[in-house]
Amino acid sequence: MNDLEKKYCVFIGSAIRKLRQERHKSVRLFAYENDIPQATLSRVERGDNDVQLITLKKIAEGFEISMSEFFSKIEAEIPKDFNIFEKEHY
Repeated sequence: MNDLEKKYCVFIGSAIRKLRQERHKSVRLFAYENDIPQATLSRVERGDNDVQLITLKKIAEGFEISMSEFFSKIEAEIPKDFNIFEKEHY
C-alpha cells in the first residue's frame, strides 16, 4: 500500500470511528453485535489495513444504513482535494 492509499484508509477508519462513537458504542460492543472480529474493527478504524468489502457491508448494516449512504458519510469526511493517485498518474 502506498502513502496515498494508506492516507485514504486512515480517512475511512476515522469516519467509521466517528459514526460508531455517535452511536455511543465501544469497539468491542459494535464488533460483537455485527460479527466483526474486534481486532479487525480496531485496525480498520486506525487505517492499518485495506478493509474488505464484506466488512464494510457488516459495518454499514451495523449502522442501519445502506452502502450508498455509508459511502456518502465516509466521502463527506474526506478532504475534497484529496486524490488517491499521484498527479503523474494522469
